[in-house]
Amino acid sequence: MRSPIDSILIGCVIALLTLSILMVSSASLSVAEVRYNDAFRIISHWLIYIPVGLLLMWGISRVHPSWWKAASLPLLVVALLLMLMVLIAGQSLNGATRWFSLFGISLQPVELLKPAIILYMAYYMGTFPDRLQQLSSGLAPMLIILCSALVLLMLQPDFGNSVLISSVCFTLWFVGGVPFRHLAGIAAVLVPITIIAIIAEPYRVERLLSFTDPWADQFGSGYQLIQSMIAFGSGGLTGSGLGQGVQKLFYLPEAFTDFIAAVMGEELGLIGTAGLIIIFGIIIMRGLQLAMRCEQTFERLLAMGCTLLIGISFFINLAAVMGMIPTKGMPIPFFSYGGSALFGNCILMGLLLGIHRHLPIQQNNSVRKERAAEVIV
Repeated sequence: MRSPIDSILIGCVIALLTLSILMVSSASLSVAEVRYNDAFRIISHWLIYIPVGLLLMWGISRVHPSWWKAASLPLLVVALLLMLMVLIAGQSLNGATRWFSLFGISLQPVELLKPAIILYMAYYMGTFPDRLQQLSSGLAPMLIILCSALVLLMLQPDFGNSVLISSVCFTLWFVGGVPFRHLAGIAAVLVPITIIAIIAEPYRVERLLSFTDPWADQFGSGYQLIQSMIAFGSGGLTGSGLGQGVQKLFYLPEAFTDFIAAVMGEELGLIGTAGLIIIFGIIIMRGLQLAMRCEQTFERLLAMGCTLLIGISFFINLAAVMGMIPTKGMPIPFFSYGGSALFGNCILMGLLLGIHRHLPIQQNNSVRKERAAEVIV
């Protein structure tokens, strides 16, 4: 018998999307009125993307994890080819080439690359556990795949997703049994390369400097962070009220995408922000609990990888808009406006729900009893 669908994960997704509809509506009406002469254009598109994303999530959740294991390598090849094609025939915006335009909709192939990378890493470590102790036959093939993806990302350029994917892969390698000495050696090489990549681009240096002291260039590199901090400060404990925020009125750039958390902080206050953190905390907890219940290495690492991609994306965005790390254009899963990001996160959540759905009830109950016995002891 199969386990019932994880109603808690579903509830968290629905809660995030409901909050998103409210906040995207509040943050986008004035912008859409000026930009498109139609105040409801952005939110109307969002109301189309959401059911499409939910349908995609439902469809993926119906597929048995063994099928994804068999298809992991072909999916990775397709994702890498799309990443290469976007550099050749993609759209450029603000100096970055990350999008395809299809029927008026912009699609980012990186949102397919993220689950494809996780699928491949979980497949490789689950299929060849005996190779992991050897650098040449264990870590090296996975490292080649990761480096290929990172090169394609940096050519776009997309530094944020490069860091995200690298962090998740290193975590999976550590959990999957790759020796620490190999990981330490790779890190010793990648850290200097990362530093060079930051120094090589002036705008990345500006972001780093503005993070340490945004008021030094309050109308330049520090502008976004200052406006975001003003939004959070204005919100206080309970906020100014839904729709009553000021910073979204052309003070705060990308108010309904990358900085939507700041709009929420202003209008719903600390209480609203805390609620958002709690929801993502529940998602992370449920995802990691699911990984612990899986007996198969592939399913366990896949569940952990999907959970980490969703969780780390959220914390990077929230930390950036609060001034805890340098600003980075990374949307909040299921909350920030963006069709490609929504579809990508629905794929990740669909994989999680599929693992839970196809977990035998007998196995589910026995593992719970074992965990309870360990706690009692």
